[in-house]
Amino acid sequence: MSDAGRKPVSDKISETITPDSQKSYAEQIKESATGAYDKVARDIQPEESKSTFQSGVDSVTGGSSDAKKSADENSASFVDTAKEYAASAQQSAADALNSASEYLSGSAKK
Repeated sequence: MSDAGRKPVSDKISETITPDSQKSYAEQIKESATGAYDKVARDIQPEESKSTFQSGVDSVTGGSSDAKKSADENSASFVDTAKEYAASAQQSAADALNSASEYLSGSAKK
């Protein structure tokens, strides 16, 4: 039901539900290439020239692509923040350990 020259929806669904671990390297490369081509076609083909079905599919797949991109960006931000907190906690622990060591060795000022 896809427009001519576009990746069939059945292929998109099949590729999505089949884990990459069950695909050959060649299949993964093919999916990546045909997926990239279809994304470009989705973005450059005017809405008025798309069938109602293709327009609907593009809306769904475009929205999921945008959501994935946003999630990836937010995930990176969360990871960076977690790394900063971990580094800060590590420094605080090292400072506390150093202070305790100085106190126990008697070199702390009284």
